Amino acid sequence: MRIGLQTSESEENIAFVRSLGVTDVVCGMPADIDGVVPAQAFEQRRDHFAEHGLDWGVIENLSPTLYDEIMFGTPERERQLEGVCRTIENVGKAGIPVLQYQWMLLGGLRTEYSPTGRGGARYPKFDEAIASHMAAACLDWMGGGRHRYPHVPDRPLSSEEVWANLEWFLKAVVPVAESAGVRLAAHPDDAPVPEYLGVARILISIDNLQRVIDTVPSPNNGIGFCMGTIGTMADTDVIDAIRRIGGQGKVFFAHFRNPRGTVPAFEEVFPDEGDIDMVAAVSAWNDVSFDGVIRIDHCPGVVGDNPRADRSFAFQVGYLRGLVQSLERMGA
Repeated sequence: MRIGLQTSESEENIAFVRSLGVTDVVCGMPADIDGVVPAQAFEQRRDHFAEHGLDWGVIENLSPTLYDEIMFGTPERERQLEGVCRTIENVGKAGIPVLQYQWMLLGGLRTEYSPTGRGGARYPKFDEAIASHMAAACLDWMGGGRHRYPHVPDRPLSSEEVWANLEWFLKAVVPVAESAGVRLAAHPDDAPVPEYLGVARILISIDNLQRVIDTVPSPNNGIGFCMGTIGTMADTDVIDAIRRIGGQGKVFFAHFRNPRGTVPAFEEVFPDEGDIDMVAAVSAWNDVSFDGVIRIDHCPGVVGDNPRADRSFAFQVGYLRGLVQSLERMGA
C-alpha cells in the first residue's frame, strides 16, 4: 500500500505533505466548465504536483454537482451523463488512474464535533437519535461542507429507485472508463443508515458494495474502501471485508480511519483507540496484495491545530507508517 494525503496546490500544503515523507496525494476535481472538466485542468494540476515530487493518482471525488440529476433520476440526467462521460475521458487523457465517486444523494451525515476525547480532542460524531430532531443541520451542504448539493428532497426515494439510478449510471460510464483507462471507485454511504429525510441510502453493507461490483463486471468497476465508514456498518467485520473485496482486486483506493461504535451512533476517534484491530487490518491489506493509495481520513480535532488539522494528520501518518514497517520487518 502507498500512504497518501489529501492536499491542495498551495506551497505550504505541499511542503507539509513532503515533510511527512508522503509522495502520493489525493485531491478533488478542478472547477467544471459547462458540466465538463477539461483535460488541461487535470494536466496542469498533475504537473504542478509532479514538479514537487508528488504523484496525483486518485481524484476524490467526482463532484456531485456533475451528476446529482443522475442520482435523483431527474429529466436532466441525460445531459449530465454526457458531461460525466467526457470528464472521465479527460481524466484518462491526463493519466490519472482512479476516480472515486459516491452515491450519497444527500451527502455525508454528522451530528456534532464534541470535545469529549482524550486531552479534550474533538470527535466527529453521528447519533441517529439526535439527527431525528435536527435533520437538515446534519447535512454536508447545510453545514458548510466541501460538497454543495443543490437538491432538497421533495419526495421520498426508495432503495429500488436509488439502485435503478445507480445501475443506469454504471452501465453507461463503466465502458467509457474502460476505454479511458480509468478505474471507478464507489465510496460507501457515510453514515451508513438505510434512509435519511425519506431518501434511501443503499451502499450501507458489504453485500451492497458487492452488488455494485457485480452490476457491471469490469476491471474498471470497483470500490473506494473507507475503513471508517465500513467500520460503522452494523454487523460488519472490517478485516473480513478487506479480505472479501480486496481479495477480488476490487479495492482501487482506501481510507484509513478507526471509528468507535456502529450505526445508529458512532464517533471518529484516534486510530489506536477505535474498534478496528488496525494491526490485523494492515496485515489483511498485505495479504490481499493491495498496492493502491490508502489515504489518512477524517481526524479528531486536537488542541492548537490549524484548520487543516495538520497535527492530527501527522499523528495518523506516523501511526500507519509504523504499523507497516513493523509488519514488514516481522515478515507478516
